[in-house]
Amino acid sequence: MTTPPFDPKDFVHLHLHSDYSLLQSTIQLNPLAEKLVEFGMKACAITDYGNMYGAIGFYRTMKSNGIKPILGYEAFVAAGSRLDHTSAVAAGEKAFYSLVLLAKDHDGYQNLVYISSKAFTEGFHHKPRVDNELLAAKPGGLIALSGGNNGEINHFLNNGDRERALSAAKRYAEIFGIDNFFVEVQDLDERSAETNKNLREIAQEAGVGLVATNDPHYLVNDDALAHEVLTCIGEGRTLSEASRSNVKLNRHVRSGGEMLAVFGAEYPDALANTAKIADMCNLALAVGDAELTLPSFPIDPNSGCTTLDGYFEKVVRDGLEERKRSVLQPMFEAGVLKYPMNAYNDRLQLEIDVIEGMGYSGYFLIVWEFIKYAIDQGIPVGPGRGSAAGSLVAYSLGITGIDPLQYDLFFERFLNPERVSMPDIDIDFCIRGRSDVINHVAELYGRESVCQIITFGTMASRAAIKDVGRAMNMPYGDVEKIAKLIPPPYRGRNISIDQALKEVPELSSARASSPVVDELISLALRVEGCSRHTSVHAAGVVISPKPLCEIVPVAISAKNEYTSQYPMGDLEKVGMLKMDFLGLTTLTIIHDCLANLKEKADVEIDWSIVPLNDEKTMQLFSQGRTDAVFQFESSGMQDICRQLRPKELEDLSALNALYRPGPIDGGMIDDFIQRHRGEKAVAYIVPEMEDILKNTYGVLVYQEQIMQIAQKLAGYTLGEADLMRRAMGKKDKAQMVPHEEKFVAGAIERGIGKKQAVEIFALMAKFADYGFNRSHSIAYAYLAFQTAYLKAHYPEYFYSAVLSHEADDSAKVYKYSNELRALGLQLLPPDINESDEGFTPSTNAVRFGLSAIKGMGTAAARAIIEARSKQRFTSLYDFVSRIDQGAINRRSLESLITAGAFDTLAPDGVTNNQWRAKLFAAIDAALSYAQNAWTDHVRGQSGLFGTTQEAESGGEDLLPDVKPWSQSDVSRLEKAAIGFYLSAHPLDDYVETLNSLRIRNMADIENIKPGDTLMVAGIVSAAQVRYSKKGNRFCIFRLEDQSTGMKCLVWAEAYGKYAASLKDDEMIIVEGKVEAVEGNETTLIVSALRTLKDTVSRNARSLTITLPTKPIDEEYLQDIYSVLSDTQGRCDVRLQFSIDGLDLLLESGPIRVQGSHSLETQLVARGCQIEWNL
Repeated sequence: MTTPPFDPKDFVHLHLHSDYSLLQSTIQLNPLAEKLVEFGMKACAITDYGNMYGAIGFYRTMKSNGIKPILGYEAFVAAGSRLDHTSAVAAGEKAFYSLVLLAKDHDGYQNLVYISSKAFTEGFHHKPRVDNELLAAKPGGLIALSGGNNGEINHFLNNGDRERALSAAKRYAEIFGIDNFFVEVQDLDERSAETNKNLREIAQEAGVGLVATNDPHYLVNDDALAHEVLTCIGEGRTLSEASRSNVKLNRHVRSGGEMLAVFGAEYPDALANTAKIADMCNLALAVGDAELTLPSFPIDPNSGCTTLDGYFEKVVRDGLEERKRSVLQPMFEAGVLKYPMNAYNDRLQLEIDVIEGMGYSGYFLIVWEFIKYAIDQGIPVGPGRGSAAGSLVAYSLGITGIDPLQYDLFFERFLNPERVSMPDIDIDFCIRGRSDVINHVAELYGRESVCQIITFGTMASRAAIKDVGRAMNMPYGDVEKIAKLIPPPYRGRNISIDQALKEVPELSSARASSPVVDELISLALRVEGCSRHTSVHAAGVVISPKPLCEIVPVAISAKNEYTSQYPMGDLEKVGMLKMDFLGLTTLTIIHDCLANLKEKADVEIDWSIVPLNDEKTMQLFSQGRTDAVFQFESSGMQDICRQLRPKELEDLSALNALYRPGPIDGGMIDDFIQRHRGEKAVAYIVPEMEDILKNTYGVLVYQEQIMQIAQKLAGYTLGEADLMRRAMGKKDKAQMVPHEEKFVAGAIERGIGKKQAVEIFALMAKFADYGFNRSHSIAYAYLAFQTAYLKAHYPEYFYSAVLSHEADDSAKVYKYSNELRALGLQLLPPDINESDEGFTPSTNAVRFGLSAIKGMGTAAARAIIEARSKQRFTSLYDFVSRIDQGAINRRSLESLITAGAFDTLAPDGVTNNQWRAKLFAAIDAALSYAQNAWTDHVRGQSGLFGTTQEAESGGEDLLPDVKPWSQSDVSRLEKAAIGFYLSAHPLDDYVETLNSLRIRNMADIENIKPGDTLMVAGIVSAAQVRYSKKGNRFCIFRLEDQSTGMKCLVWAEAYGKYAASLKDDEMIIVEGKVEAVEGNETTLIVSALRTLKDTVSRNARSLTITLPTKPIDEEYLQDIYSVLSDTQGRCDVRLQFSIDGLDLLLESGPIRVQGSHSLETQLVARGCQIEWNL
């Protein structure tokens, strides 16, 4: 009987690497699926190096394309024990060998998960490794392939050790079973034919089968060079001519026909075995439909409850009674509670029934427990985020802080009884307490049952250009030039290289004109989108009922964090309990501000009695003074606040919901503002819509409003209404048609005309895509209100908390310090005797914090505070002698001095310029003194190296006599220490110049109107070069003077003239025209600018040149004369020099110059000191 010919479509790739092999493969899942469909292949395996990162994504992608997914993994098998983490290798061995493992069934999948997890948690040494012991312990349901060229069998064969090759084959056959181990034959190089013959013999002697694999690392042969570039990126090397010529071809996803042509004549059995193995693999995963895997929640034995549902119901009802006592009853008595108490009882019962029916009682108890722990530990918890704020159960349990009935929030938006879906409660915690809560959860459920979640960084367009350019060894500047032609992300989405080529003419032109750039872009296009590296999700945590490695694969991050191998979306699809433990700085700021108010001012705020339309707070929003206010800080949000002039929390919630790309592009914000201000009539299609849309002036803002309309006008249940909303949001026409029919019919039944019903449905369908979750919007608007309230009523305390948490960001500290001044508050410099670790409030001022000084860590700040708690510091020497050794070093002492922290110790009559220069010059002596004093202290001696009296004195006698620092030196060093100018501003040196030019501080310019022409001076900050739609470069920056700042815009033509001066910290004078739309920030369109240095020199009446003290010869004087003669003008010149101890000043009548910064630079380079006299 003859064997039927092998059908090429039956071939299955069983050894294949996706881009989840991280910089070792360019194969991405969707293009792979398309290629397999093109070839007519029925199955495919994924076998990434040392991980299962892409397993679930691969499974879903293949399933959706009608291809059987085979989940696998290329294990690294250690030559010895996986537990041995040394680099020693026995003679003839490698550190590890490849072995391909494939899951036949669910048992095999679980073993694959376990093995790949232990490779990370126990075997990681350069690579995640397994060993024969681990494989022998978990072989069930697995098929093993020999690993090809990197496998143990091939290694020993290629090294002439046939006996050990055979021994390895027999060992694997014994571990997995003769029918479950196959030796791979491949066609990779010129040695493959000979190797394959030897492999056949080994397989026959071991009694195992052969299997043909191609070990693809790229999709098509044209990707071979791109794959080589990718490996260069991963290995940190460049693409040499040798590596170009040795690119490995034929490692692509070959068609069945290609594989038949290679192996059909000699190894038909190896081809047939690919289909046989695929038939053996029948893993079925409940991806997307998996039941939630919940840990067992411990029921309090003193509760009297025996079931989880019973305990859940008890805790919930107890929680609601407490809410009634502390919040709802006082509101009822005040007449402000919207619904009666029985409405709360009814709603609670409805929610309990749904939650218990879905089997989620344990989920809510788990969340309740760790939030209760946080509250008990004094860790601030947010009022809620996302749709969970619509649950009365969550409110009763303390999971959220927003009453869902009072704000008309829907439980069905969170958990829909008509569509079983996993609950998703994300929690905001104070930044400082978040890790404590995670540790508590890990302790409660077991360290091996709790992990963080992996994420993947991909090669986005710009990154791909830069990485490929580096691998090609292109000059850095050339690569940057191309990368910068890729437009920045638009509304959070990267612009692809392909899209950029269509939109940016310079990019396509550069590609067309340069073969090197063409290759750069071509290669970047082939690697764009590939997974590049792993990192850890900022908030996600997985909690499991048993060790995670028994359910899903886990890994160890580069920072030794216990993480999943599956990303967040895949974890949810396989039923894992995922929680988002988010750290929110705003909560920490509010907490610290309230704590300071209580400690320093004896003020306690009860938020339950603070009116949510507080006049002073709403005035702050109306004026757009929302710097540091949660979610309202952007200039765009400030603009719409000024236009809208919010009156209450509902307005803030609406702005939160509307300030997004869809509503902005759709003109919804303008419509809302005009209606809010009474400039446009509020109209409703039918009167029944008024109750629902009244608080948003007839504009559909929230998803919940769509649900309400469907319920009230068409008789939908809220669960049905949520399904309709989802269909509308997805633009799912197949689902929307029956909903439209049902909605229209229901509306007609309730007395609404068909035409109006159709119009209403169309309106909802149009805005469903823009509608925002009201539950989330209300909760975050409440946080915004709290921060704004504190800022409006207690600005010193609010900004002390804000600045303490932004201490590492000097740009923000500077920005907020400017607003402090605008509020009439002062930012006081740091002081060794007054400053705390963070910023601290005082009367109409905020004191700079010690830990915010560059080079000063928390430990150093605490050491200073501890030492001065016994006695205030009196001098530099007293300071260094009393601080613990090691707490302060030279750099931190320099920073303290230059930041002005010792200024208050200066004797009367000594300027800061003199004092700081003296202290700085004394640093070495002071540190030496401190070392000797500390040594004496350790020995129990005193007085050998200076007396205590000397240290406690003003210290003036111990300080060297040095030249005072110039004002520019003071400013420069101060900025280096604290990030901006505080006690002195560089513009202070130019006051006379600016006065002579009649240039005023910006804050002193009143009644600025659009169209006004202004001339202002300041320092450039936050300069950003952008591209117009035509590809022209323009610049946006802020110009800051001592009083305030102004937004400036330099269009392309002017930018071309002045680009050299438009850099941060440059002092300039600008002229331009004011442009501002009502409610928007004033913007100056710059038409001309010049640097201040040039302005001073050009306006000077005379120039005094002080010649150097070194001997001066005729040649030097001739050189000076030549420089001066080259710049003829109207500025008089004076020469100052010394001869034989006499100071001489000569007027140089014949020579007059044109002052310029260039002239100054030339003279300074020749050792002269320059002074321009106005």
